[in-house]
Amino acid sequence: MIYITQGEVNEIVLTLTESATISDPVWLFKFTWETDVNDVDPLYWIGTDTSSYTYRYNLFTLDEGTDVTFRIGQYEYQVYEAPTGSTPVNEDGLTLVEEGRLVMAGTATTIYD
Repeated sequence: MIYITQGEVNEIVLTLTESATISDPVWLFKFTWETDVNDVDPLYWIGTDTSSYTYRYNLFTLDEGTDVTFRIGQYEYQVYEAPTGSTPVNEDGLTLVEEGRLVMAGTATTIYD
């Protein structure tokens, strides 16, 4: 489970390398809002792994509101690996490495947030 806070720089720690099938991949994150899966396009983000110990864990820094803007609520996430040097725009042809749930916390400004 990933927990992030609205409008803040958030650290995400995962163990992706243990499931990777290629070395030094580009990590593509796909986030799908659970409340309205059929009517909302997924959000994509290419995360840069800043871990010094990738054989143990992968560390990403996501600036919510700059890198990706989330609605408050829960999302399903999938992480895909892509070859080094690529800039994938969606998951087509990529290998799924991990999936789970992300919770976006913040202060609702209206009942529709």
